Amino acid sequence: MSSNTPVDAATSDPHWGSANREQKAENILQCLNLLTDLDLKTLSCVDIGCGSGGISYHLAPGFDSVCGVDPEPWQRWQDFTSQRTNLRFREESIESLSLADNSVDVVICNQVYEHVPSPEKLIAQIYRILKPGGICYFAGPNLLYPIEPHVHWPFIHWIPRRLALAIIRFLAPDKILDAYSTTYWRLRRWLGDFTIVDAVPQLVKHRAASPEAGNAWRVFRVVPLGLLNALGFLSPSFVFLVSKPDDRGHKKS
Repeated sequence: MSSNTPVDAATSDPHWGSANREQKAENILQCLNLLTDLDLKTLSCVDIGCGSGGISYHLAPGFDSVCGVDPEPWQRWQDFTSQRTNLRFREESIESLSLADNSVDVVICNQVYEHVPSPEKLIAQIYRILKPGGICYFAGPNLLYPIEPHVHWPFIHWIPRRLALAIIRFLAPDKILDAYSTTYWRLRRWLGDFTIVDAVPQLVKHRAASPEAGNAWRVFRVVPLGLLNALGFLSPSFVFLVSKPDDRGHKKS
């Protein structure tokens, strides 16, 4: 997914890890099922920037077909495809995909935009390959959140990048800062050709209403949805469901 992926990617896990992939896939499916009326089991899905393929593997039972795309080949791909007949992987640039125009029902772009040289090219590719009316689950970190989610340090992503890298090399050379997050407003501008739904407020309310919700989550039961929407720019990470206009040029509501 990143140009800083280790050179032995074909025989190792990515440096960002491969844990909790089943839970991440479950969260994605829950979001799509909660906030859309799509019959996912009849639809094709492309997981862009899939890395070693764990999320693609766990998404596969929820779709008719899943294709994971990543610029690096990964050893796990062969194991995963041997266990899921509707799963395949492609090694190619995620900013110049060979997939046909208007060919995909659902795109997953999870924690990818911050790792590519041109997020705008990535988003243009998503728009191109989606069918009219198709949906993209688009998630990634928020520059305004004070904790950098990859190295887990406060404020390090707010200072000039050369200085940040020098500090990390000196204090924690085992950590890798290779993400370039952005703000809520800029990301929405990049996604401007789509209809955009900020899923975080509704996911928070859904989690808060769960019988298993802890005290910290239950607080959100009394917070108006409108207030959560207004504070979306402060979310630690973004989850947008974006839809491509249909054949008539209308944006899907």
